[in-house]
Amino acid sequence: MISLSHGKLAVFALASLMSFAALAAPQKTEPVRFNRDIRPILSDNCFACHGPDKNKRQAGLRLDQPNRAVISGDILASVLVKRVQDGTMPPAAFHKILTSAQKQLLMRWIGEGAKYEGHWSFQPISPRVGTGIDAIITARLAKEKLTRAPLADKATLIRRVSLDVTGLPPRPERVAAFVSDTRPDAYAKLVDELLASPHYGERMAVPWLDAVRYADTVGYHGDQNMNAWAYRDWVVDAFNANMPFDRFTREQLAGDLLPSPTPSQLTATCFNRLNMVTREGGAQPKEYLHKYATDRVRTVGMAWMGLTTGCAECHDHKFDPLTQRDFYALAAYFADVKQWGVYADYGYTPNPDLRGVNNDYPFFPEISVESRYLKQRIAQLQGQIETLAAPLSVSQSWLGEQNAYVQANPDGWEADEKVVLTGNKATDEVRSLALKNRSFASVRLELYPVEGSLFRKGVRSETVNLSVAIVGKDGKTRNIPLRHAAASAFEPIYRNSFALLGVHRGWKLADSQAQVAQTAVYRFEKPITLGEGESLRVTLPGCDLACFRLSTSPLVPRDPDDLTLPGKALTPRDYLLATAADASAFAKAKALESEIIGYRGGRTPVMVTERAKTPLTMRVVPRGNWQDETAPVVTAATPSFLPKPTGGSRLELANWLIDKSNPLTSRVFINRLWKHFFGVGLSPSIEDLGAQGEPPTYPELLDMLAADFQRDWNVKRAVKQLVLSEAYRRSSVMSAAQKSKDPQNKLWASQNPRRLEAEFVRDNALAIAGLLNPSVGGPPAMPYQPEGYYAPLQFPDRNYVADKNDSQWRRGVYMHWQRTFLHPMLASFDAPNRDEPSCTRTNANTPQQALTLLNDPEFVEAARVFAGSLRTKTDDAKLTEIYQRALARAPKPQEQKSLLAFLAKVRTEYAARPEDAQKFLATGNAPLPEGDAVELASWASVCRVVLNLHETITRY
Repeated sequence: MISLSHGKLAVFALASLMSFAALAAPQKTEPVRFNRDIRPILSDNCFACHGPDKNKRQAGLRLDQPNRAVISGDILASVLVKRVQDGTMPPAAFHKILTSAQKQLLMRWIGEGAKYEGHWSFQPISPRVGTGIDAIITARLAKEKLTRAPLADKATLIRRVSLDVTGLPPRPERVAAFVSDTRPDAYAKLVDELLASPHYGERMAVPWLDAVRYADTVGYHGDQNMNAWAYRDWVVDAFNANMPFDRFTREQLAGDLLPSPTPSQLTATCFNRLNMVTREGGAQPKEYLHKYATDRVRTVGMAWMGLTTGCAECHDHKFDPLTQRDFYALAAYFADVKQWGVYADYGYTPNPDLRGVNNDYPFFPEISVESRYLKQRIAQLQGQIETLAAPLSVSQSWLGEQNAYVQANPDGWEADEKVVLTGNKATDEVRSLALKNRSFASVRLELYPVEGSLFRKGVRSETVNLSVAIVGKDGKTRNIPLRHAAASAFEPIYRNSFALLGVHRGWKLADSQAQVAQTAVYRFEKPITLGEGESLRVTLPGCDLACFRLSTSPLVPRDPDDLTLPGKALTPRDYLLATAADASAFAKAKALESEIIGYRGGRTPVMVTERAKTPLTMRVVPRGNWQDETAPVVTAATPSFLPKPTGGSRLELANWLIDKSNPLTSRVFINRLWKHFFGVGLSPSIEDLGAQGEPPTYPELLDMLAADFQRDWNVKRAVKQLVLSEAYRRSSVMSAAQKSKDPQNKLWASQNPRRLEAEFVRDNALAIAGLLNPSVGGPPAMPYQPEGYYAPLQFPDRNYVADKNDSQWRRGVYMHWQRTFLHPMLASFDAPNRDEPSCTRTNANTPQQALTLLNDPEFVEAARVFAGSLRTKTDDAKLTEIYQRALARAPKPQEQKSLLAFLAKVRTEYAARPEDAQKFLATGNAPLPEGDAVELASWASVCRVVLNLHETITRY
């Protein structure tokens, strides 16, 4: 530690004076600035012992503010100078040594008056009036005697802005149109076109999903699934709709606290539920409640404040003025979130939607919301069924029978008697003369609670597993496979404390004379007919005291999730599904309808925030010791070192974050936007704008943009402002002078090339090949994955099942995000597993990435589909087409020569072994085009090379 006794300075006085005399000589240098020049030195070398953390502070000395070791204007009297000059500070144990230049900076600063400044990111935003991005950068470059790079050529520019704004490469015809467009506003129109694309929201969502640690699984222990994808779609939609960032903030943190919150606003509150949770039987609930609380503070701290708040979980922050009390005061904002330390595993339960049933039952609070993707998908599949049924001629006799039936039974159902079930293994038969000698395709079950049943009292929930069999005259049974239990999926399943979990995740409730009925409609694999002496047996194992009414119908519902039956306007579709008149068409329709059923009427459950009746008590726990019950209690409050500290609810926290007096939120978001479009932030320390972070190279530019953003929180306007600038449009080729003077391009004399993030490496390949499914939103996609990759997962054991339909080729933002076993392709290209918030991805360059691009089935499939889609005929023309689609340019002569030689080589090899060509082309689910397999495999090999180029996965 630094001694406060001055002692004798003669040991180093002469050297110090000589050094300072040289520094004090007339020089054309700027005055030393504390934030820019001195704070980084002290933060890196001194703050651990002489910083904000009072528990670790040595000698009562705090160097981040005026102190006794620094005497303004008096170098020799300043103990700080003595200690760094004689080498006693930093201590040897720190393994840090100040350079001669750093020591001279410290002396210059003291000699110039040792003026302290508050940390730059905590100071009020000071916008520059009447300036712009290019004016500020140009002035700085002129001062540094650096020449700006020329503007990028138009082909490079359209590929750059397309990848940055939508995450997808431009089509060759769009490139050609833009290159030939001589209008002065051609680029501005292109930018507007891209901002209006539905794929803009998908691109913008990815960094936000990293920041809020979005995933599809719980993370801890068994890492089971959780229902969160509707929130991911909400983020995509919010960016596409250009939701103002202040509203974007309020709805995520406190949508449930807004007046009459909409389903969309409640979906936004899934943000509060994205933390990892455990379902491990032996876990300690209090320990995990502590983990969840600290996780939320770290996430809000990084996503909105750009601070490493987690450093204050166990003690005061060592580098920033954030105390441990501040940390737990922030955690107290979330004390009202209904949660459990250990959650039940609803993976084994038919319906997790227990919202409101039992406040102590440890499932996630969830609601059911409509999904636009699912609705569109259902309509698409139903159209395919209609197409299959269209050629059928509906039998007029059948039509007459059905219409007569509907007239006799207006609701479409023929009811039988009510039967009482008793015992836990209840089995009863339902016999009905009305069923004999006629076909029926559907059965409706109405289940009524009986007084005295446990589930009637809400003590527990029952799981009903219905089975149906035909009992013959000889007493033998023949089971009837049930296709579907139709119901309004995921509706709240509670009335009067009655809860019953139904088959296929949902029963529709109906009130009947103060008695509650659960209703479900089942279909059979195909219509059945009861013969003479046969009866229908219904089995409801595991049910407590109950009774049911069974109704049958020869009709089927028009919609798998509709309890109603067709009226008189019967269609070929009804005929096909009710009679299986065409075996082949019926089999296809059945497969399509099975997929429709999986989409549950276009609705999905999503975890939401609900307020607990009794909020958690939040304490300042010593060193994170969650077992300490004596620690002081804190209430919700924002850090006192920031403007306008406030207490209150999560809504007050959200309002404080987007208050214009708060200097952090707009700076943080704009800095990340700059990184998104320029490769590096104005402050390179994207995740830490605190004392340990690197200050911005253009603080005035950051403040100008942050103040402008605060005007209306308009994200698209901020994006457009960046991409229309000359700085953005410049070439990414650095001059020799720039490489020498500014090798890291912190002054932006040129653009920065950057490798595409993991999801967009995949999207890019699929789009180039013409294989990408552009559907927006929807449940997690399951692309190909190595067999047995999930083998270590337990509770339960599970296998990964890849999608068999075109969901396989949906965008990377929709890929299933398994926290403990991230998809190998994503992991290879440095995607985070999202167990913690992250705003910066690493950018490794490994052989494994090249092997992934060459051998991952998805990329091999993309290469052979790419080859099969080539429209030109000659070898030269095909190669040019490949380059135009992949790189928005023609191949260079040397590239042309090299790849044509490679093509000739693989043609010879495949001609000698045509079975290898067939095997290569069999990779993936995409249909194999007709044609010469040897020729197709040869060109697929060329496409494989081009898709593996560094240039292909890099945005320049």
